[in-house]
Amino acid sequence: MGTSGAYSGSGGKDGKAIRDTIGDYLDGLSGAGGDGKPDGERPPLDPNHLRRVINLIRPRSSGGGGGDGPGGGGAGASGAGDAGGRSGGGPRRSAATSARTAGRAAAAAYAYRTGDAATLERLGLDYSELRGLGDEFEVLRRIVDMACTAPDSTIEDHEQRRVAAEVAEWVMEQERGGYRLSPEEMVRQTIAVIIAETLLVESGGLVNNHDLAAVAESDIRDAAEAIATQANLSVDGATEDEVSRAVEAGLETIRGIVGGGS
Repeated sequence: MGTSGAYSGSGGKDGKAIRDTIGDYLDGLSGAGGDGKPDGERPPLDPNHLRRVINLIRPRSSGGGGGDGPGGGGAGASGAGDAGGRSGGGPRRSAATSARTAGRAAAAAYAYRTGDAATLERLGLDYSELRGLGDEFEVLRRIVDMACTAPDSTIEDHEQRRVAAEVAEWVMEQERGGYRLSPEEMVRQTIAVIIAETLLVESGGLVNNHDLAAVAESDIRDAAEAIATQANLSVDGATEDEVSRAVEAGLETIRGIVGGGS
């Protein structure tokens, strides 16, 4: 599961609004006997009611609607350009750091599948060595270790590693099936995974302790993908810099929608 049982969510109205929305959805998920309702009778989980999750991922600029989620300071290996927002407790996420780590993982997985040894070398990985491992799980582990330079010691560190692993695995699965992803598809899925993991962590034990946790997680991930479709993307290519820039810009377009319509 994507949530942390010991963490109860960020403070502030954005974190509370997200948990209230997910809590109401979970209340209607079970049938009278505690079993799951048929798919046609499952309660709706409106993605638009979860878009405020973007306010829990700090923008690069302090002038960009930091919301009531994480406060200032860098997350993991975030750079000096990652300005802080208003403090509400919880992980100190930043769009720049999330985009950088997830973008590096996505680009590396894409390069591995497409045989782009130059991109892998630039990222500190050796294509021939990875191919010689004969174990895709080990390839995935090395990609995640490369992408996530911060130690797995905080909630945001752990969250970033989960995002990197999920994105890289998804890219490799698509390519394994013979489908050649476009860079835009890869970026949009990366945005969806970042949003989904933030939602799952912020919902804390609400999801983990529910009898239908797997169903709830699937619906939350579907909602995150729907939110990601609202991002206006401009993707120049599939290198780590191009993917990271496009992911961060996409997150910021969603922030603009929320700022103008919530």
